[in-house]
Amino acid sequence: MTLPRGPWPRAAVIAALAAAAYAGSLRNGLVWDDRLTAAAPALRPPPGQWWRPVVMASFAAEHALHGGAAWAMHAGNVLAHAAVGVLLDRWALALGLVPGAALAAALGFVAHPVQTEAVAYVSGRTDVLCALCVLLALLAWRRAARAADAWAWATAGLVALALGCKEAALLVPLALLVPGAHPGPRAPWPALPLAAAAAWLAVFATGGGPAARLHGLGGRIPAMAAMGLDYLRLLVWPADLHLERFVAVPGWSAAGAAAVVLGALTAVALLALSAARVAGGPVLLALAACTYLPVAGIVPVYPAIADRALFAAEHFLYLPLLGLAPLVAGALAACWPARARRAAPALVAALLAGWTAATAVRVRDWRDEETLFRHTLRYDPPVSRVWYDLGNLRLEAGDPGEAARLYEAALAREPGFAAAHLNLGIALGRLGRPDEAARHYAEALRLDPSLAAAFRRPAR
Repeated sequence: MTLPRGPWPRAAVIAALAAAAYAGSLRNGLVWDDRLTAAAPALRPPPGQWWRPVVMASFAAEHALHGGAAWAMHAGNVLAHAAVGVLLDRWALALGLVPGAALAAALGFVAHPVQTEAVAYVSGRTDVLCALCVLLALLAWRRAARAADAWAWATAGLVALALGCKEAALLVPLALLVPGAHPGPRAPWPALPLAAAAAWLAVFATGGGPAARLHGLGGRIPAMAAMGLDYLRLLVWPADLHLERFVAVPGWSAAGAAAVVLGALTAVALLALSAARVAGGPVLLALAACTYLPVAGIVPVYPAIADRALFAAEHFLYLPLLGLAPLVAGALAACWPARARRAAPALVAALLAGWTAATAVRVRDWRDEETLFRHTLRYDPPVSRVWYDLGNLRLEAGDPGEAARLYEAALAREPGFAAAHLNLGIALGRLGRPDEAARHYAEALRLDPSLAAAFRRPAR
């Protein structure tokens, strides 16, 4: 098996694999958060926690170009994902990885099934565009000759754009401090990229972003370690991919907590040892760490449930894989027995074929909301929102009996969910159970007086 030579043939192979894995997404619709973001873009800050103006601008541009057609928005995600793969190949080569390892890393990044949550979900574009800007920043920095030349300014601008896509890029400028991030013997100080991140953090903190809540960090450490180990398992064996992944915070025994923490530390040590054997390994490991730490649970993504569970979304792995994929590919190439090198391309091709097929199957789960939510409920998520959202679909479809069952399941997980009480009241009213409906209307109004609809008489 001959490796493609030159940047364009390599890029064509990466793009072709991305197309093969995600062609099915062009038949999918818009689901869940897509209806609030992709389907109705706005550049003003939303009422929630996060404001990502670069991503919202991309949605607005698509609406101007093609009216926000679902297939075209999915195609945009696939194209951006392929571009990330191409840039990852270029960056790995720039760091000194052998061509075969660099290409294998890029292809593995593109085809891995865990990436589907970022690529097949239109709202997952936050991770894909952020990765695109991060890689462009890393490549631009390698051309900077001074701390404030044009390439340094370009790096700072790209860091700002990455942060405008997703907050997880905050620590990326720290990776520029690692020897090897810049090819020169005396690397310039990355003052401008660091200043861009600091300025963004100041604006974010004063503009209503969620505060960095470190309270209870000690109690979250076992859950953080367990989450890291589960992520590693998913990367090795991505067999149970689903939405709404959580790791329980309380309930750890002393022995269980010690075991998962020791396991996580062992995994980190093995990655550090691997980095020592790979060209650019310290930079790759630093990038993986800098993009993983913001979502590792040190500062909970959902502070309201941080004492109960840590959110462990699969798309949190998209940015860390920019470092992990080349690191693992480089380490395997370094330790691969010389006598078995002829078999390596065939083994890589077989692995990529399996991952591509698994990705194509997982893409089908995202074709519509009912399919996505039904698939998610097989894993019994501990939070209420999927049950509630599926109940809304069934209520809208004229199935109040099933809707009521789903709202009751949501309330079993979150008894104080006012909107679920309200909609359960509506469903019960349509089922001809007015007394029960009235009780849920009253509870909804008690929990949230702004729900004026709770005053309505239940439908008969």
